[in-house]
Formats: sequence, structure tokens, C-alpha cells
Amino acid sequence: MMDLTKDNNLNLKSEASEFFLFESEDDLLKLFDHAESNGKNIQVIGSGTNTIFPRYFSSIVIKSTNNNFTLSKEDGVTKLEVGAAVTWDDLIDFCCSKNLYGLENLAGIPGTVGAAPVQNIGAYGVEISNLIDYVECFDSELKIIKKIKNECCDFAYRKSIFQANTNLIVTAVGLKLQKEFNPVLDHESIQNKLFSNADEMIEEIRKVRNSKIPDPSDFPNLGSFFKNPIITKKETEKNQRLTALKQYEMPNEMVKLSAGEMLDKLSLKGMKIRNVGLSTKHALVLTSNGITAAKDIKYVEDILKTLVQHHYGVELEREPIYL
Repeated sequence: MMDLTKDNNLNLKSEASEFFLFESEDDLLKLFDHAESNGKNIQVIGSGTNTIFPRYFSSIVIKSTNNNFTLSKEDGVTKLEVGAAVTWDDLIDFCCSKNLYGLENLAGIPGTVGAAPVQNIGAYGVEISNLIDYVECFDSELKIIKKIKNECCDFAYRKSIFQANTNLIVTAVGLKLQKEFNPVLDHESIQNKLFSNADEMIEEIRKVRNSKIPDPSDFPNLGSFFKNPIITKKETEKNQRLTALKQYEMPNEMVKLSAGEMLDKLSLKGMKIRNVGLSTKHALVLTSNGITAAKDIKYVEDILKTLVQHHYGVELEREPIYL
């Protein structure tokens, strides 16, 4: 048995009877042949920063070791292909050292590059889909590696084609980056800041994140547990319970609300049930405070969703995925 307790940020006790690392297409072909001949499914994991592990995996668990960086130029645009196993913040530092810009707002996000397009990670006014050229995947049905262009990835807020199409295993991500530092400062956390270079901005973004999200080694967590609800303007106008909440205008007559603000105003920050709680730093961060399991996480998730639905008439949607 392979112990995967330290491979997930909630520190949930978890084991897999079979665990393999892969780097190449050939590795994946062999792994899927092995799985099919044994009548088993395959479960890909990354660094466990946005997934909730079961006590025992019934599937064969596999993990990428592709740590490659490949730089190229096309029509004056700098392109970078990054392996799925690269730690996200290592990519941020690599780009800064090579004077490649655009990712600064996403500094400090935990996890690996391979997970980034799956959730279409975003922070402080930038989503990774703004910078993706293509996503390289292994299609387990066709048994081939293919590159899916940005416009075919169905990117939306915390969504992509890779969530529904589990036959697509991300092996690398192709990025389009800028050669000039043009900071995006629209978000309220940084809009009054002035940065003379990318290093300064990255340092500040990490500082802001660390002030809100506890260190997983001290308080196991997955960062933001719920997505910020996006509803129509008409719905917000009809729902009087939302008038006291901040509302952020979105395209197409939509409005974004803060899930963290809702939980905070319900005095839930710092609460704890079954060793699962909400951080005292940020009401959107669910933490594991002792021996817990996926069923305990789900129990608390359901309570929080019910409270918000009852008080505000809004249904919260979970961000991390149960495996």
C-alpha cells in the first residue's frame, strides 16, 4: 500500500494499493494497458491542493513527473511549454528570472501546473485562461497525446473542459507570455499599489495571500473552498437579502458575490465541527483541525451550503474535487 496522507493538503489519511509515476506517452500507454487488463480505473493526482482524498483509492493512482520547461518564439510572441509536474510557484519564479510577464497576479497559488487549467485558476483579476495558448493532454480513449487550443478548452470561472472529460490527462501547458511588465491592478487588494518591477509585485501578492490563507503545514487547507457565486443582475435586484453584500459587476448583466463575505456575516469564521472548521483568517478557507475524513468534510460542506441558502437564497458551489 502507498500512503498518500502527505500528498494532500487537508492531510486526510489516504492509501492506494497501486501507485505509479509517469513522464512520457509510452509510460501512460503501459499504465492504461495494465489497468485495463486488471479491470481497474486510473486516478491522476497532482499535489493534492484542490482535491479531497478518500480513505482508500479503488483506482490505480498515477502522478506526473514532467518537470520540463521549453521556450520558443513565434511571430514575436514568447511561448513557454511547462510540464504538468512543475510546482506552480516555481513557474512564477522561472518566468520572473527570464523576464517573461503576465503571471504575477497568480503568485503564491499552491499546486502544480497540470492542475491550473483544470480549475482555470485565478486570483487578483487574472485567470490562467488569459495566458494559455494550448493544453497538452493524453486522451485515454484515443490513446494519443494531443494539444487542445485555448478556445476549445471551454474556459469559464473555475471551469474547463477537463473537469467533465476525465479521459483527458494534462501532461503540459503552453503559455503565451509578454516581454514587457504591464501589471494588472484592477483588483481591490492591489489597485492602489505601484510596482516598479515584477519581483515587487510577486512579493506583494504572496504577502496578501499569506495574510488571508493559513500555512497548510500548520492548518491543513485547500485555500478557497467555495466559488464566488455569479448570478444575474435581475436576481440580485429581486433578492433583498443581498443588498448589504458587496456586488462586483461582470459581463453580460451578471454580478459576482463574495462567498467569504456571506460566511463571515453569518459569524461562521473560526467555527469547528468534527475537526473541520473555517479559518479565523478567512471565512472561505476550510481547515482540517485533527483526524478527519472526506465524509467529515462533506458533512460540514453541506451545513455551510444550507446556512447560506437559507439566509441569502444563494447556492454555494464547492471548488475542490472529491476523488
